[in-house]
Amino acid sequence: TAVVVLAIRLVYRYQSGRCSSHRKLVGKTVIVTGASAGIGKEAARDLARRGARVILACRNINKAQKVADDIMRTTGNRKVVVRKLDTSDLASVRRFARGILATETALHVLVNNAGIYGMSEKKLTADGLELTMATNHFGHFLLTNMLLG
Repeated sequence: TAVVVLAIRLVYRYQSGRCSSHRKLVGKTVIVTGASAGIGKEAARDLARRGARVILACRNINKAQKVADDIMRTTGNRKVVVRKLDTSDLASVRRFARGILATETALHVLVNNAGIYGMSEKKLTADGLELTMATNHFGHFLLTNMLLG
């Protein structure tokens, strides 16, 4: 029985999708897209817990600010900021990237997390792109390329 329990624990530990690193990120600046819920929110929380300056890049500023306040309260890290970014809107991506390049002295980590799924019907963005592809892929591609310079 003890062997089975040990085996289950080992499988869980190495296949659960949890990050086992506890490396400190003090002095690092991180952007997390789609950080107002789900995996992005928890990734932002973990990065803040490690001491990083975290930029929550989100569509819904009000929701993102509540998340930022919660992260600051639970981690004690006051270096959590919110910036408007809608990855389905290429103009929004360009504005965001230009703002980051103009105000940040360094960017160490970019977590391209924003995404949508489950669209029952095809919708196009203002740019004429299919909404899911624009949100999940094209916006992140443009953002990454602009930030790389």
